[in-house]
Formats: sequence, C-alpha cells, structure tokens
Amino acid sequence: MKLRKYLFLVVTFMVAFVACGVKAQAASTYMGGTPTVFVHGLQGTHGSTDTMIRDLSQRYSGTQKVMTINVKPNGELETTGRFQKVKHPLVQINFLNNSANTTTNAHWLNKALTYLYQKQGVRNVNIVAHSAGNVAVYQALASQVAHTPKTNKFVILAGPFDGVLSLNDQANKNKVNPKDHYKPSIMYSANSYYPSYKQLMQLSTAFPKTVKVLNVYGNLGDGSNSDSLVTNASSLSVNYLLRHQKTPVQNKCFKDAKATHSGLHKSTKVDNWIADFLWK
Repeated sequence: MKLRKYLFLVVTFMVAFVACGVKAQAASTYMGGTPTVFVHGLQGTHGSTDTMIRDLSQRYSGTQKVMTINVKPNGELETTGRFQKVKHPLVQINFLNNSANTTTNAHWLNKALTYLYQKQGVRNVNIVAHSAGNVAVYQALASQVAHTPKTNKFVILAGPFDGVLSLNDQANKNKVNPKDHYKPSIMYSANSYYPSYKQLMQLSTAFPKTVKVLNVYGNLGDGSNSDSLVTNASSLSVNYLLRHQKTPVQNKCFKDAKATHSGLHKSTKVDNWIADFLWK
C-alpha cells in the first residue's frame, strides 16, 4: 500500500510539473500583432530607420515602437523597451559596428531574431531593411538557425544585390532581363562588404519560399537609372534570386528628384507603400 501510494504521489507530481511547464511555455508566447523589424545598412545608424518608425507610428493607428536591439561590436545584444500587445509593434535593430560586412550582419541579425523567439516569445515577424541591410536579411533568412521567428513579409528599400555605384558598378552598365526574372547581365564579384552575386544565387533555394517581398527602388530621373548609389538593375536583380518564391516579388519604383538612396527612408509615399503591403 505504501509503495502504491508513493507511486501515485510521484505520478501526480510529474503530471503537475509537465502541466506547469506547458502552461509556462504557452504564457511566454507573444500574443500581440506581428512585430515589424527594421534593419539599417552599411554605415547606417538608428537614423536610417528613425524617420520611418516615427512616421508610421504617428499616422497609422496602433503602430508603436516597443523595443530597440543594439548589437555591440562583439555581437552581444543590448535591449531596451518591452513587448506590448499593440496592433503593429515595431522593433529597431542597430549594428553599433556599422562597417561590418553583410555576412557578419546576417549572423548578428539571426542572434537578434533568436532573442525575439526565445526571450520574447515572438513566432512571426515582418522585416523592413535599407540598403546593405537587405543583403544581410537575405543571407540571414537563407541560412536561418532554429528557434527564430518565421518571416511573413520582407520590404526591401534600395537593395544593392548586384553592385554599388562608386564601388564596383557604373550607371547603365549592367542590364537586367525582365523576361527572365530580371536576371542581370553582369554578376559582380565579392568585395570586402558584399558577397558575389553568384554566392547569393547559391543561397536562393534556401531562402524561405513563403516570404512575401516588396522591392522598392529609387530613380532620380536624371538618366542614371539609380538612386545615386544603387542602380535600378542592382535592385531589380533580387527578382532573379527570389524567382522560386510562391508569391512573385512586387516591384515599386519611386521616381522623383527626391528618390535618393537615403530619400527612400524619408518619404511618406514609400511609408504608405510599406504600410499597405504589411498591414492591408
């Protein structure tokens, strides 16, 4: 009888322990709206995404910045803010070493996404990136580690996927074929900041197929077919990388004298495109 009573108590304790564990796990899952993560580019700072975050927060109801994640040069994360159950929570990621290459940034980004998954209970995210931040996002998602949130939507602003003016590209030198997913005629080699286009191609089949993508690029209308730093061909070449997606990439050209490389993240018109894509 004593043994039977002892076994009963042990089993009861184990069931209660497991139940508590399941309850704690469920309670840790974030139940608010899908967070949107903002990522800046090479030599960018929080200023690269501050304007978008402020404008979207002011003009779209239920939109609020809830957390900042600063990635230190050694890769450690410094976080401020807390998650709240708001309709459109925004998270800003800043690389304090803003001269690191995109491969390093991709590793840091996955660390930040892992933090959101494991410590904040975030299971789904949207991502908005500017400039080289887009290449880092592409690399991160194509080599994503376990225990990171699923990315639903990805907004590309001025993505330099195949060349940068003054670094390795020239205005109107590269051509893309719209009949073949905007495949570029020139596939630039790697440099100290970016992988080669062919290296990005090798990752293309590993990029999650269900991510919906909006590709926004600038055209100054001055004949350069660029935003002064990235050509339209370089930006459009992401279509060839993502030709395997279940939903085709949406391309939007912001053609205006103000459509400079940095002007894309300061435009309310572009912000409207972002909001429509993410939240409608």
